[in-house]
Amino acid sequence: MNNAQQSGSASERGLTKRRGCGCGAGLLLAFGAAIGAPANAHETDSNDESLGESSESSKGHGSISIGYQNTLVNGRLDDAGSSVAIGSVRIQSIYLGLDYFFADRWSIHAGLPFIESRYRGMRPHCPTAMPPQCQPPQPVLSRPHPESQFLDDGDFHGTWQDWTLGVSYYTNIGNYYITPSITALIPSHDYTFFAQAAVGQNLNKLAVGIALAHQFDFTEIYYSVGYAYVFAERTLGVSINHSRIDLELGYFLSPRLSVRLFSLSKFGGGLKQSELMTDNRTNEVWYHHDQISSHEYANLGLGVDYSLGDKYTLSASVQTLVWGRNVYNFKYSADLRLSREF
Repeated sequence: MNNAQQSGSASERGLTKRRGCGCGAGLLLAFGAAIGAPANAHETDSNDESLGESSESSKGHGSISIGYQNTLVNGRLDDAGSSVAIGSVRIQSIYLGLDYFFADRWSIHAGLPFIESRYRGMRPHCPTAMPPQCQPPQPVLSRPHPESQFLDDGDFHGTWQDWTLGVSYYTNIGNYYITPSITALIPSHDYTFFAQAAVGQNLNKLAVGIALAHQFDFTEIYYSVGYAYVFAERTLGVSINHSRIDLELGYFLSPRLSVRLFSLSKFGGGLKQSELMTDNRTNEVWYHHDQISSHEYANLGLGVDYSLGDKYTLSASVQTLVWGRNVYNFKYSADLRLSREF
């Protein structure tokens, strides 16, 4: 499972380049979306702009975006956060996103990633004993699952992952911009989840979140804080409901260019690795282990956003894992995104 996620740009947090202290409205902050869709930063003399009066958050406005992400995983972190050598996974994804304000202050978001992964190592997941890589002494499920495609053969395997469908509301208290949201993640189809090279967990999820953004008076510095609680579909009666925390600190270098430091983290329910490694990795618990593991982590990244004219924004970022338990040990994740407002 890929624990690399992207942080949105400054304008997604409700912030724009100012000479004064005012903050404009941005586009959707959707928890669970791999890539958002930023609005352009722009300059104005006003420091008392109402969110409801901003054209960026008025009915009929929105954006479309396309993004590419490349992630390298080398090993896995156990319950104590120690690295375990299981091989490497290369993950590539292309994400398509749409944001649209169907009413003043209200927006909807839709997105869908296409992900392909390649595993190379000596610990493949074997749904049956048929693949050559699954011959003894490799553990094979005591109850075979021939419906589960074998993906750990050293080649890239790709498919569409989960739909992201969300709704957000934008409001402000003074110069503090607040965005509550509800986001659903729905598998696009019944894809394989039992593989080192699996593209996801194949679970329905619902995230209820809120974000706060603020730009310091008479400065080009802003910050944002986001929190979401994610309700996930149970598997084998195990709850993996969890919390997500997104933090960002940014600076406007010019009306078109901004940089940001961000952190993405996940904490919560699920089983530890020691509870999953039973019966020599041959039972149903092991077959569903990626769906019921806790997967806790904290990532740290650096991003840059540049407005190309009035409609287009180009964003790039790179991030790495700084802490984790029972999760892939990814070394880096780099992404590039282009969005267009309408």
